Amino acid sequence: MFEMKRLISILCVLSALMLTAGTSCSSARHNASRDLNPNEVFTVSDNDIINETWMVNRAISGTWKYNGPSVGVSGKNVLAGIAKPLAKSKLKKKLKKAYKKVGLDRVRPEFSFNPDGTCAIGVMGKTLKGSYNYNPDLETISIKWHGLPLNAKLRRDGKKKLHLTFDADKLLSLISFMGRFSDSSAIKALSTLLDNYDDVMVGFELKK
Repeated sequence: MFEMKRLISILCVLSALMLTAGTSCSSARHNASRDLNPNEVFTVSDNDIINETWMVNRAISGTWKYNGPSVGVSGKNVLAGIAKPLAKSKLKKKLKKAYKKVGLDRVRPEFSFNPDGTCAIGVMGKTLKGSYNYNPDLETISIKWHGLPLNAKLRRDGKKKLHLTFDADKLLSLISFMGRFSDSSAIKALSTLLDNYDDVMVGFELKK
């Protein structure tokens, strides 16, 4: 009789424990379903987008001054393969001379990027305002100044340097757009130089 009562007591305790566990699991599932409400989890607010954009753009925010030419490669050409370092060096020297004739050394244009996606080019006391979209993963930037769209590569070089490079025709469009400080013959000479290099990204090394 004693053994029977003991067995019944044990079964009662086990039943109580199972009931409590079931209630706890049910409560946990209920709380989880409430916490993982798709309408809350997958809703992205305008503030979320603004905050994310702000954080990304902070990496390049500030005013950057022209410091010299920059060269990148976007395809197969004379710069590809084993000769690339030497070829890039030679092209940079040629660009430095061409940029000097265009007037970049004299006016040293400034590029300003703000965290809110607005930007500006400063040339000879004139400020051209615009907007931009920056993708740090692809190292690309889309810029628009006064209706002029420019797609470029933007590579960070430490905290104090940026390399902003364009397809040759886009670079010429930008320089022509800022052409108040240069004559057409200098721009034509630069165009002739760049015609000899296909699939090359050319632009500016910028320094903070």
